[in-house]
Amino acid sequence: MSVSGMDWFRWHNGSVTDPKFQLVARKAGASLPDVLAVWAFVLETANQSADRGSFGAIDAETLDCLFNFPDTETRTADILRAMEQRGLILEGRVVSWEKRQPKREREDNTAAERKRRQRDRDAADDGVSESVTPCHAMSHQKTPREEESREEEKTPPQTLPKNKGGSGSASPAPRTTASRLPDDWTLSKALGDWALQERPDWTAEHVRKVAEQFRDHWHAQGGANARKVDWAAAWRTWVRREPASRVAGAVASAVTAAGWSETDDGFIAKGRELGIERKDSEPFVWFTWRVARKVGDAGVIEKLLSAAERDGIAEFERAHHFFHGAPPGQMQRAA
Repeated sequence: MSVSGMDWFRWHNGSVTDPKFQLVARKAGASLPDVLAVWAFVLETANQSADRGSFGAIDAETLDCLFNFPDTETRTADILRAMEQRGLILEGRVVSWEKRQPKREREDNTAAERKRRQRDRDAADDGVSESVTPCHAMSHQKTPREEESREEEKTPPQTLPKNKGGSGSASPAPRTTASRLPDDWTLSKALGDWALQERPDWTAEHVRKVAEQFRDHWHAQGGANARKVDWAAAWRTWVRREPASRVAGAVASAVTAAGWSETDDGFIAKGRELGIERKDSEPFVWFTWRVARKVGDAGVIEKLLSAAERDGIAEFERAHHFFHGAPPGQMQRAA
């Protein structure tokens, strides 16, 4: 049993063929089975957390080893980063967990307890008879675990007490409906401040321009796709998917010039600056080689060659040939 008391969670039909996981796979340079394996691990971890839905910090290197991913890649970290960009996870939490994984912890672990609770509900009707036959489960038919997946759609019928002498009635549960973006929509200060925190490469002026694009796009859309239940959430997703802003070029240049080759993000930023993007399914280390060769910094190239040598002679010869056009042995003979 997990810490939260829930040792199961919902796996929705169609997850394996959901296009968003294929997009994550393409973005991360991974296969679809790799993405689904990491997603299942995230869901299991979030389900076992005391705060259901939160999975906290994941040791990507350990998960790479668990799933037997190549040790020359950062595949788990790449997949998690792509999932966050697609709005599946955010800050160590599964987005929309409460909506897709409602908490239904069972306290009535026996059929007798369920019957007792049903009798208590019937007694609460205060003598009001309704033509309803309660549905009692036989204790020998199913275990509580087997019934759990069915009782979310099939719960014992309940009758409401008749309103005696009053004109009021029970208020219906609020319904959540989708709507179009209001014609007079403007970005609130709270959402604008959130965008600046989420995207440190943006300025306030750029946030205003993105908000105008967001408004014009959704006002121009038609049909069901133009209707959303939560427009604030739609704005946050829009911000996360927006490409990096060019206004941050000066800041990014200063950062990358100081030590761009020290981190993966530094290589990505430098590659973007040079117009080099990581190819689909390309190992990240090969991407760093292409960036380093374009820059032509001998110190960075030497560092990458040393790293390749630690990975074995074959990798070292491949890297040496990439940077210098020939394996090290041929260069020595030529000298």
